Amino acid sequence: MEKALKKPWRSAISEFTPDGVSVRGYDVLKELTGKIDFGTMVFLLLTGELPKGNESKMINAVFVAVADHGISPSSTVTRFIQAAGVPIQASVAAGVMMFGDIHGGAGQEFAHNVQDLVKEARSTGKSFDEVATAYVLTHKRIDGFGHPQHPEGDPRTKVLFGLAEEYGCAGDHIAMTRALEAALAVRARRPIPANIDSAIGAIASDLGLDWRLARALLVIPRTAGLFAHAHEEMTREPGWRQVPMDQIEYDGPPARKL
Repeated sequence: MEKALKKPWRSAISEFTPDGVSVRGYDVLKELTGKIDFGTMVFLLLTGELPKGNESKMINAVFVAVADHGISPSSTVTRFIQAAGVPIQASVAAGVMMFGDIHGGAGQEFAHNVQDLVKEARSTGKSFDEVATAYVLTHKRIDGFGHPQHPEGDPRTKVLFGLAEEYGCAGDHIAMTRALEAALAVRARRPIPANIDSAIGAIASDLGLDWRLARALLVIPRTAGLFAHAHEEMTREPGWRQVPMDQIEYDGPPARKL
């Protein structure tokens, strides 16, 4: 008997029907709409289950804290693209593509690292301080600490870690982040506080998210901020942005002839 072939597309996330759509088995209109908040919906989408505690409050707090950060690389790109007269979603998409390992997206790799460090501590019986110190001493570059716009420490991290404690969402990954922060201060002989990238990576990890989803906790809310920047650009500015000529220097060969 021939084995039935699987369909080429499959998903355990959602299913649309003539009556609407279900997400993770819950009818969106009958069971979720008007009954849960956005943080709960995001947690359901990303993990497959509804929160059992204050996970939704924690996600909503992160979303509010990182929804915008002024004129930054992502909002600058959004404004440049919007000034060319493209559809608003195109300029926002361009800004979203700016989130990488250097700007706004380092929380993903930090989540990967901090999850590995917590696993190491659990498997070896070593203290978090021991594991963190060894990691800092063997890695020249430690992403997730320090912020050029917040030299005294990223204020968002302090607030979000405080709320994680208050909501009962702080676990081993935030504890390991603090151990890394302490070890890094010893090595550098000065404080280099955890920034929003490590905060997001640690919080995402303590919420039980796969490390590859940590970046979603920044990109989802920041998209709203980018829409605001795109709209402001199209309604308040004259259009057509470029780098000012007095900031451009040509350093190629002098004029040549064939």
